[in-house]
Amino acid sequence: MVFWGFILAVAGLLTVLVSFLSSLNIFSDISAYGFSAWIGAFFAPEFITGKKIAFFIAVVLFVVGVICFFVGRARAKKTGMTDAKTDKSVKFLRDLKGEFKKITWPTFPAVVRNTGVTLVLCIILGLIICLIDLGLGALIDLVLSLG
Repeated sequence: MVFWGFILAVAGLLTVLVSFLSSLNIFSDISAYGFSAWIGAFFAPEFITGKKIAFFIAVVLFVVGVICFFVGRARAKKTGMTDAKTDKSVKFLRDLKGEFKKITWPTFPAVVRNTGVTLVLCIILGLIICLIDLGLGALIDLVLSLG
């Protein structure tokens, strides 16, 4: 129940965001009419569109998903049984945190030195490529002028 509640909540939230962002022109009249008039117009039956219906369905899915998630978590704690997928996710996050602690981050002078070396090598390689291009271009001109 926890897993499916999470899936429903995420799917509902993503659908709400997509629906909201794709319908911003619906929401742009707030400044013209005022918030209370806009709310009244938004819920008015004569202005119900397919996008608004999808928006409301997504909101309901999100709310149901959140409720299922928390009810499932409460039942799992009460019975002492945990979901295998939840256990794997928690273990993955703990392992990830442990791996981040093992990372040796470079110091600022090392970052500056490595950045300088990278930039110098990019410039040198750019010059080499330009010289090869000029040489091949001159060779092609020579061949074309002979023929």
